[in-house]
Amino acid sequence: MKYLGKSFDAIVATPCCGKSYLCDKYPNLFVDVDEERLRCKYNVPENITRKEMEETKGNRTFSRRFHGKEYLEELYKKLDQYVEQGKTLILAPHDETIKYLIDNNIKFCFVFPKKTIKEEILNRMTKRNNPQETIIQNAEMFDLFYENNIKENRSIVHYEFDTNEYLENIIFNKFNFKID
Repeated sequence: MKYLGKSFDAIVATPCCGKSYLCDKYPNLFVDVDEERLRCKYNVPENITRKEMEETKGNRTFSRRFHGKEYLEELYKKLDQYVEQGKTLILAPHDETIKYLIDNNIKFCFVFPKKTIKEEILNRMTKRNNPQETIIQNAEMFDLFYENNIKENRSIVHYEFDTNEYLENIIFNKFNFKID
């Protein structure tokens, strides 16, 4: 993928831009690292729906599978396998997964919403059934999150998405990702 003349092989993106949708639609091309992260950390039932998983945010009821070093070893081993398969990693800005990218010299683009679309992001959270307390917390923290996103300096390029933009159209239309 390429944006503003800079090539990268992974996407780090904030909530509500369509990471899960993209990975579900194109499972042979993209990996939802957040789901892998969750499944390494917890004993998540195999048949759980995406909606049910979203509804557990802020209140995970699953028993722990791995902790600390074991969790990271398991997660990084899975990510290594996906990279070897040629899949593109799509992840949220969690320190342990960004560390994986940096440690493995995987260049990435950071994708986040423009400051002007706060209400749209909150509506997206409501539509996907995030818990009300999570939506309220994100509403209260949106401006701070935006300021932190602007300052992010580990990626090689930033992309601020606008109204009605989702990761799928960003990747295919702005980043010129091609399906072989």
